[in-house]
Amino acid sequence: MICVGIVLFILSTDSSGSESSATSSPAVSPPAALGRTGAPTQPAAATQAAPSQSPPPIGDVTLYVWSRQDKRWLDSDDSKDQPGYREGEAVPFMLRIEDTVPGVYRVALAYECRTGNGAAFDYLANLSEADSASLTTSPAPPRREDSSIPVPDDPSITFDGAGRRFRVWGGSFQQMPSGPSPADSCEADKGVGLSLLAQGGALFLIWGGHLGQGSDWGENQGASNQRSPIHVETSVNQAEVKRIGVGPDAIAP
Repeated sequence: MICVGIVLFILSTDSSGSESSATSSPAVSPPAALGRTGAPTQPAAATQAAPSQSPPPIGDVTLYVWSRQDKRWLDSDDSKDQPGYREGEAVPFMLRIEDTVPGVYRVALAYECRTGNGAAFDYLANLSEADSASLTTSPAPPRREDSSIPVPDDPSITFDGAGRRFRVWGGSFQQMPSGPSPADSCEADKGVGLSLLAQGGALFLIWGGHLGQGSDWGENQGASNQRSPIHVETSVNQAEVKRIGVGPDAIAP
């Protein structure tokens, strides 16, 4: 969660519940609670990892949010920080999957697009230049990503812009992401499905959540108008859901 005088980032868990050919892989469904086209980049080692017939084993899974003020990744609900984000900016998120083996890891990513108080994370985005340190700060790998792929277009959002991409380290993308779903207007939660082709070892996925702004949604309808935390959540191979939020006081108009 992120807050405006004091920022509170929240991580909680709920007990629910990559680039090559994609013709035989099923779509990934987003978590129950809650397209722009383009070619993925081509990592040199991606062809060495073959998809498994059954889901590969999963090690520790952690979902992080980036603290702009402290320039570090936060993964717990007792981490406080000064506010660092404004409406119209993208908050960086990172998913880390430990101890992967070569195979396909299916990630369901859900985000609060809008609440009764206004816009939340209205679309998924690139990280801003102000947060470039997040890509090389531990526990993120201190090197260029192994692969990237376009974020699928949301037909209900006309102001999301082009060039938005997911980035992965320790693997590649098996197919184009699915979603966002539902495809209709931004009224509640939306989800995206990704299939990551792991090389083995730690696997990282980084993306940004764009904070809706009043100039797009109307007066007092931007993300700073929220009265409670807004969340992103993920699950890997339909296993335990990881959830992290940004508190309302962390978001300035």
